[in-house]
Amino acid sequence: MVQGLVFDFDGTLTELTLDFQLIREEILRVAERFIDIEKIGHLNNLYIIEMIYEIEKLLGIKGAAFSKEAFRRLESLEVEAANGKDLFPYTRDVLGGLRHRGMKLGIITRTCMPVLNKVFPDMDKFINGISTREHIKFVKPDPRHVFHVLETMSIRPENAILAGDHPTDVMAGLRAGVITVGVLSGRTKRHAFEDVGAHFIVDDIRGMLPIVDNLLQSHKVL
Repeated sequence: MVQGLVFDFDGTLTELTLDFQLIREEILRVAERFIDIEKIGHLNNLYIIEMIYEIEKLLGIKGAAFSKEAFRRLESLEVEAANGKDLFPYTRDVLGGLRHRGMKLGIITRTCMPVLNKVFPDMDKFINGISTREHIKFVKPDPRHVFHVLETMSIRPENAILAGDHPTDVMAGLRAGVITVGVLSGRTKRHAFEDVGAHFIVDDIRGMLPIVDNLLQSHKVL
């Protein structure tokens, strides 16, 4: 039986305003002060957080200093991108409707707590569990990111739904054994969610309400 939902943040609950190319360039500028950029060219295909950790490993004893500076720069860029942001106009109504249905709600995101606090200052009224990169190193698509937030919510994977606007959200959810929903309010096209095997695809999180209602009704019938 469905007991809770886990949401990605940027692009799912709020507009995606991050310039990932700019962020990558800024992190590489930090890296230039520690290592020859040619030596890390093979890491360009990694996501930014994973790239930071790989550079940290390459640097050995200098790695901790690099990662500290890199994450400080990453956080500053994320907070800057959050200036003037709010949730989507419908987000609080949807979250309230899910809470009214008895659902526990969580957020799983690769971003940082200062961004969540800035954009969603009243999240304590809606959210039961949060997992950011500050809570756990192994972020999505690693399933441990999902397991961590579900543990804080005291919900088993088979009783949870995960919704997000990026294939990594769906990938993490599938690896964790939860029901997955691809959300088209970010930058991902429908075919990308179909390719990774999302159980459902919705235009935005307002589509979560009928999914939950149908799953709850199915349980009653059984």
